[in-house]
Amino acid sequence: MNAKQRLFSVLNGEKPDRIPNLNIIMQFAAKEIGVPYSVYCRQHEKLVEGNILCAEKFGLDCVTTMSDPMKEASAFGSEVIFPEDGVPYSRKKLLADETMLAKLKVTAPCDSERMSQSVFAVERYKRLLGDDIPIIGWVEGCLAEAADLRGVNELMYDLVDDEDFVRDLMDICLEQAIVFARAQVEAGADIIGIGDAIASVAGPVYYQKFALPYEIKLLSAIREMGAKTKLHICGNITPFLAYLPYDHCDIIDLDWMVPLEKAAALAGSRCALSGNYDPVAVLMQGTETAVCDAVIACSRMGAERYISAAGCEVPKATPTENFLAVARTLKDLESK
Repeated sequence: MNAKQRLFSVLNGEKPDRIPNLNIIMQFAAKEIGVPYSVYCRQHEKLVEGNILCAEKFGLDCVTTMSDPMKEASAFGSEVIFPEDGVPYSRKKLLADETMLAKLKVTAPCDSERMSQSVFAVERYKRLLGDDIPIIGWVEGCLAEAADLRGVNELMYDLVDDEDFVRDLMDICLEQAIVFARAQVEAGADIIGIGDAIASVAGPVYYQKFALPYEIKLLSAIREMGAKTKLHICGNITPFLAYLPYDHCDIIDLDWMVPLEKAAALAGSRCALSGNYDPVAVLMQGTETAVCDAVIACSRMGAERYISAAGCEVPKATPTENFLAVARTLKDLESK
């Protein structure tokens, strides 16, 4: 099987030749090709180069457009700062004043330098790789994008004090995410990932009230485009595992502190689960043996449709030997 056949066999409820490896690489990929992260984030050619190199070297079964959460924010008008070798961020809150909401406009990806880079990356992957490896596009979840524009602390207060404002803000974030996702799908993306990290901070009550309905709307729209869906929520989502949109996702990522066995029981055969050994304590700081043990342990947690990965991004300082051990272990599991 090639990488796309391998991953899609899992997504379709079939048996792959081995467990797919969907580790998330960003800063690690930039390091591997010897460029500062600011270059990786701003030049789609470098992002593509880093993904392809890592896929070949470390046995990954996907390539992605994922780099940072500031692409849609930039299109909305946020002033994005690019540290030489750090993650882009907004210099100031675009919606520090709630009245600024009326000025937000949905932008076509072709009119946004940063969103265009993701579309160009998908097109370049398609030219270079054909149909052999799945291409994962990426958008911000609506609650996460609202936090990018409003500020985390301010948005948490808004969830309690100004529900109408939050919903109005998330409505325009949803429109932008759908437009951005569609452009990547039309360019050739097979899967669209949604990053909704702030949902774990909001907690179970506000997750159900705000994040979940918008996740379902966005996931459903992406599926209507003909692409598969992937949901990534950083952090400990154990308190609301039962409420995740399993029926609307093809893949749900689980961070390392989430009990994979519990998630597997809840998900059943509805979607694939990806995860979830500790990216720092195991992958970056552990021994090769510890990595192998963790990969095997996660594979035995009972997920009916399972994909191997660390709980979140592969740290930049991860030793090459440790990361290679992941692919080697998955290969060994194939032969047993």
